[in-house]
Amino acid sequence: MLQTPMIILPLDTYPNAEALLAGVSKFFTDPDVNRLVSHIKLNDGVHQPDVGGPAVVMLTASLLKELDSEAKIFLDLKIFDVSATLVNVLKKYKNEGFIPDILTVCANCSVDGILKLRRLLPETKLALVSVPTDISQEECLARFGMTSEIKIYNDLQNIRRIYKQKIDADESWNLSEEPFDLIVCSAHELDFLKRNLSNDYGFIVPGIRDEWMKKPDEHQKRTTGVRKALEKGATYVVMGAQMREGNPLLNITPEESRARTIAEINAASVL
Repeated sequence: MLQTPMIILPLDTYPNAEALLAGVSKFFTDPDVNRLVSHIKLNDGVHQPDVGGPAVVMLTASLLKELDSEAKIFLDLKIFDVSATLVNVLKKYKNEGFIPDILTVCANCSVDGILKLRRLLPETKLALVSVPTDISQEECLARFGMTSEIKIYNDLQNIRRIYKQKIDADESWNLSEEPFDLIVCSAHELDFLKRNLSNDYGFIVPGIRDEWMKKPDEHQKRTTGVRKALEKGATYVVMGAQMREGNPLLNITPEESRARTIAEINAASVL
């Protein structure tokens, strides 16, 4: 039975910050949520009409403390811009006293931008986003001339090479030897990436859809169940609807969906 928290719970799609915070309060009264959820993920959740940006993140972090939850904040901005803008955006969070535990960074960022993020947020784990899970293998091949696992691997290695050159040439950077701590990928890329990369990287796997959650209009393309993702080596799995909503089309309540999810997690053969 797995005891380590490994579920990243997205809290997006809420119409306003008040509803989002009510959702946090609701979910973290469930002992299974408290036991298994490692992070709350905020993406469109930071864009609220009543309270947005750093303020809603700070309110969420404060509420987690009030609820005696050890869950941390995953700021899923998939941030991409010129280096000065990256720093300006993240300063707005840091200046409010908030340091995200995880921040997603797009592979298209310049290495200078990644270096500046490392310097600004030395305690934050940076997670590489190269191929979103709503891009199919066919689209990836058509657009980039390679499969998703090869693109993720190439993006990481090319960034690593330039990053290392820059920190070796200028010791004043005084930064981590690696540009990223985590890699965002589907379970389908895990075999290749774990075989070809060092054990220093953790893996965040979105697109978790067990059989009872599959929908005909699914926007995610490279999906898998939670058990398979953990057995292939996921460090964290991202689950929103499967934890929060269940599947009303099949009359599966959120409580039943969570119970089924826990059973799949407990059945995973993970050393």
